[in-house]
Amino acid sequence: MLEKAVLIVFAIIGASFLYGLVTPTPITEPVLAQEELIEAGRFVVEQGGKQLLEESYTLFFAAEEGYMLISQTRAPTLGDSVTLAQQYQLDPGFTPIAYHVAVDASSGLQIVSAQWSNLVVHMELLTSEGAQSANVLRTSNEIILDNNLISQYVLLILAMKAGEIERDFTAIVPQALSSFASHLDEPSVVEFTSGGKQYEGGLYRLHIGDLLVLMVIHGGRLAGLQIPQQAICAYNALLFPKGISLGLEGTADVIPSGIEEHEVTFNSNGITLTGTLTLPAHAPKPVPAVLFVHGSGPVDRNENAPGLETNIFRDLARSLSQAGIASLRYDKRGTGESEGVFSDSSMNDLLADARIALSALQACDKIDRHSCFLIGHSEGGILAPIIGSEGNDLAGIVIIAGAAHSLDVIIRGQVERLNRGSGMSENQLQTMLEQEDQYLSFVRRSTGEWSSYSFAELKKAMPWLTEEKYHEVTALSLTWLREHFQHDPLATIAQVSCPVLIIQGEKDLQIPAKEAKLLAAGLAGGGNSDVTLDIFPDLNHLLRYHPEEPNLLNRHLDSLIDLRVTTAITTWLLDHNVPR
Repeated sequence: MLEKAVLIVFAIIGASFLYGLVTPTPITEPVLAQEELIEAGRFVVEQGGKQLLEESYTLFFAAEEGYMLISQTRAPTLGDSVTLAQQYQLDPGFTPIAYHVAVDASSGLQIVSAQWSNLVVHMELLTSEGAQSANVLRTSNEIILDNNLISQYVLLILAMKAGEIERDFTAIVPQALSSFASHLDEPSVVEFTSGGKQYEGGLYRLHIGDLLVLMVIHGGRLAGLQIPQQAICAYNALLFPKGISLGLEGTADVIPSGIEEHEVTFNSNGITLTGTLTLPAHAPKPVPAVLFVHGSGPVDRNENAPGLETNIFRDLARSLSQAGIASLRYDKRGTGESEGVFSDSSMNDLLADARIALSALQACDKIDRHSCFLIGHSEGGILAPIIGSEGNDLAGIVIIAGAAHSLDVIIRGQVERLNRGSGMSENQLQTMLEQEDQYLSFVRRSTGEWSSYSFAELKKAMPWLTEEKYHEVTALSLTWLREHFQHDPLATIAQVSCPVLIIQGEKDLQIPAKEAKLLAAGLAGGGNSDVTLDIFPDLNHLLRYHPEEPNLLNRHLDSLIDLRVTTAITTWLLDHNVPR
């Protein structure tokens, strides 16, 4: 939400495939004394039924040296055949010793490696554009995991069975130059099907940072793996050549007692938008209400995006309803049940949708139209004040993680913070920022949409652009970007006269806490005397408690929204609900 569309870790074709790839140095056969073949197999990885990659692996063991895992992976992507070659060595107790992966694609070569010393794990990423490296402190309980390479999960299962890895452990991800706190739940019995036949196995739920991985064991071996957030399914093609299906529907969404929810639709310039009206059950008279205004990206009514389930708006809506406050949340155009094409949506389109949604909420006979509020999160924290500055008979606005600067300034700051924290050298960082400035400059002076420009025209403006990077660069509507770049949130906020609550987290990596202070100052400068500013320590952009350093890799999505946020919003809304 208000983060540049870059693929960071845990995409099945991983960050390595986005940065100008590197060709493998041929991997030699492992040299182990009296080696024993432990296991061999082949995994097929699919996303939405489409094959992404195929990995053939062999695992050896020698009593003195330990384990050696070698694999070859082919990944057809972006029209090219990308191959990976892995060599991974562990001692007899499953402690990693050395790791090497070489990636070969038509766009270049990439080498990923990790070496263990007494104190640290040194990871290095070597590409045609240079080298990056990082160190993470060693722990007594760690293993390499990367969903490009399913064979590594075979080692995890073996280590777990041998009692050499605890339920809480550290996952090292060299391709991301990072590590993640991870947890493996106790197994449960699961039934799955393959080729029309039914089987019984063990289901392990593995949490790697924000990512949930479901592992299915059958006959003591890894039969398959699913990553629900990414619609990823991998299966052992030697055991189950026709694939496997878990048939897991997920946990049913249970509406808490004391509230009721109704699906509603409304029309915005010929597009039907669908949402949820959440109400306190059996309210004797019209109640106050809020309209939720989304963060950026293709998010639905709950503020969930593909691969990122936050449920921010769902959980806030239900908490508020139990306090007697109704709400409307809706799927953005082109997401969920709403019509339209999200990738074509401009900033003005989203504003028009929010205005129509507000009118629909105010027209509901169960709502006190004079006690309606806006709650805008991230991009919504920019859009809500625009609507508030137009009047609209609002009782107040809640801005959560909103920006005071235009989006181009925010994006550049994000790029600098994210890459400075990744171990990138100063020269590499400056090169990346120069490229980012070329991109931002092009957007500012552009007209029309990305389709208005040929690849050659774009490359002239951005010489570093490749065919692979084209899809990343053009992922967001050019009109949406340009309109945001031209918008000054501080000029708008000075025109908002209704009460405003500003909530911000100090551990927000996307929007720095200073932005909230600037917004509060802008309101005061415009003569607004009813402004509340709450900056919470250890709170991240997705409103979770975040005790460690800010990052986008583990945002604690397995936790609920921080209670400080729901309490602050509920209390402020009740204090500012003045029925007329």
